Amino acid sequence: MADLLKQYCKDHPEFLENLNSFPENIKQKIVKNLNNNKDKINFCSAIAEIQFGLLFNELGFELEYEREFFNKQTPDWSLSFNNSFAICEVYRLGKSKKDQNRSDFENLLREKIQKLPLCYLIKITFFNEYFDVNAYNIDNIFFVFSDWLYASDKAVGDKVIIQSNFEFEVCKINTKINHVCCSGKAYLIDYKSNKLIQFTHLKELNEVSKKLTKYNTLISDLNLPYFIAVSIDFVSGFNFIDIKEHFLGKEVEFNDYDTTIAKLPQFNHLGKEWSEMGIFYDNPQLSGLIIQDNNRFNLLLNPSKNQVIYNNINKIFLDNLRKIHV
Repeated sequence: MADLLKQYCKDHPEFLENLNSFPENIKQKIVKNLNNNKDKINFCSAIAEIQFGLLFNELGFELEYEREFFNKQTPDWSLSFNNSFAICEVYRLGKSKKDQNRSDFENLLREKIQKLPLCYLIKITFFNEYFDVNAYNIDNIFFVFSDWLYASDKAVGDKVIIQSNFEFEVCKINTKINHVCCSGKAYLIDYKSNKLIQFTHLKELNEVSKKLTKYNTLISDLNLPYFIAVSIDFVSGFNFIDIKEHFLGKEVEFNDYDTTIAKLPQFNHLGKEWSEMGIFYDNPQLSGLIIQDNNRFNLLLNPSKNQVIYNNINKIFLDNLRKIHV
């Protein structure tokens, strides 16, 4: 068992047992993918895919994992129920790779410092909060700090600045604890709205924009319902309401409207502050969203009654999908 999977199973002892609910071929493919995954962010994204797969499995859908279609595309999940068929792509809305690297850097530095057998409480300050982690060596910073700490007895208020970016200050001497403790300014969530909003000045499409149009040809050729499953990580700074406003229009909802109504002048403003790419009526190929927020699943359907998900052939499929909390 690879390191990331081993650590995940240690924290989630029920995980491998839960995989037994999948057909054996899907289970084996999942375990193989997880064992081969060495990148933490990609591993977490794979876990998000599995969580949605477990949901679909619990709802009684027949599943295929990363099925390859005629055009070589492989949506994360293919779902069928009562002769109706749909595809689903999973997106984990979490830290960017840059944010993750910065967090990993701080955690590793703290782990090293907290192994020192001294009774100080040390406050750590990063002058440049979003520094390039590749520009600094953790071992070098630790050795300089360690040499400073051992060089003489320290008093509250003593401090050292290392490489112009890292300040270490003695805040307290606690003889009841036999190792260094660390404190610091709370690392604020870096709320990046461009993870959802496709700003016009950005040359590269964000991940949501890519997924909105990724399967257009497949959807058109096969007349398939298409869902995006969004797993919201707390550190992303987003929640279900943010997603709902982004796709339906801020503070305004329609229970039943078609694309013609949505294009009328009096409705043109709906959701535009969140950008045109995220509006359901601008993306008729998207059947809906399945959103996991704080371990709760929510279903958000495209309200356009022309959407393929509302065709009679998909009625029982949709009724089953609606068992998801709304």
